[in-house]
This record gives sequence, C-alpha cells and structure tokens, in this order.
Amino acid sequence: MRNFYLYVADKLGNFIWGRALVGHFRRHAGLYENIEAMYIALILALFIKAYLIEAYKIPSASMHDTLLEGDRIFVNKMAYTFEPVQPGDVIVFRTKGIPPIEDPEKQFYIKRVVGLPGDLIEIRNGDLYRNGLRVTDPPIFRDNYYTTLGDGRRAFHVPEGQVYVFGDNSFNSFDSRAWGGVPIENIVGKAVFRYFPLARIGRIRGAAPDRAKIYRNVSTGADLSPWFGASRAAKHL
Repeated sequence: MRNFYLYVADKLGNFIWGRALVGHFRRHAGLYENIEAMYIALILALFIKAYLIEAYKIPSASMHDTLLEGDRIFVNKMAYTFEPVQPGDVIVFRTKGIPPIEDPEKQFYIKRVVGLPGDLIEIRNGDLYRNGLRVTDPPIFRDNYYTTLGDGRRAFHVPEGQVYVFGDNSFNSFDSRAWGGVPIENIVGKAVFRYFPLARIGRIRGAAPDRAKIYRNVSTGADLSPWFGASRAAKHL
C-alpha cells in the first residue's frame, strides 16, 4: 500500500491543493498507517467471526465435566463444510425454530451429538445405545451415566434432517430427551478448543460428571435414572 500512496502523492504534487494535501499526509503518516492497520484488523476480525471461528462462553452446568460454567471456547464454523456432523461432536446450535427452547435471550445451546438422521437412540440402565449397539466411542459415552426424564422415555427415533443432542451432565441437562431434534441447518459449528481458564486450556474432549462415576460404581443393575422430574430438568439448559 505504501507504493500506492507514493504514486498518488506524485500525481497530486502537480496541483497546488494537491501539494498541501500531500504535505498533510506526510506530516501525519504514522497516524494514517495506524488507522489503516486497525481498519484491516477489523475487517479480518469480522470475517473470521462470520465464517471461521467464533468465541462463546458456557452459561450452565449441562455439559459438566467436559465444560464448566464460565469456560470460554472457540467454535469452528467451517467444521461441517467438507464433512458431516458425527456422533460425539460437541456442537453449538441456534434455538430458533425449536419451539420448546426458542428464546431471544438464549439464542444458542451447546450439547453433544448422540444420534444422526434415522437413528434409534436408547437409554438402557444408564448406557447409551445407537441402532441396537452400545455406544463407547468417544470414551465419554462409555464412562457417562445417562438418565431418563420424568416421563421415563428411553427410546428416541431421530427424524430426517435432524440430529439428537444430549448434555454430558445427563442429570442436569434439558436436551433432546425433552424437546426432540436439532435441524441440521441450525448447527453453527463444532466446539473445538477451550482458551479460558488457562489452567484447563486445550482441545475439547469429554469428561463425565462426578455423579455419573458414582452411579457407575454403585449401580446394582437397576435403572437409577428417573431421579428427577421434567419440570426440574427444564431449569437447567
């Protein structure tokens, strides 16, 4: 850009008013270069936010212990441009068009994908099953303990064009068990990296909540899941 400015200055130097203008710019060259740099940085930041990466803050306990309240994360908005969403992905999605959770004050949710279009998802004694097979990959599915809600429903058919999502903190998550699927077009992107707090900075993987570990250790084979009602679950997003 500097060569462009020199070229313009050379042309303007042929005019009296142009020489005055060029003199002004030369005296304040540092200021205008800083303004240019900030302008370019702003354009790049807007482009990145709109099409590549966006930062979010975790507002609730529904993804414990993978994500805690107050965690700051980066979401890759290009993740599903070249490949489809997969079970186990942690996604951010828009609530618009999903009547039970649509709320102008809570426009985005974050949950983990458990089922794809056409899948049959089941909860059996705390384990998660997809199309008749127990889900163990990624390990969060094997380690976690999945509950039913107050209605006791344990089987869910995923409609075409949608995905089913559960919170990792199954005891305290208002998710597809209660309100159904997420239209694929509502997906904003894949949560990939936690940048704050610094003590837990790194890639987003999966960690079952403490209560799931306790239930895994003490379960005698009975289904312990319906421990809370749907009305209580609705408070925790």
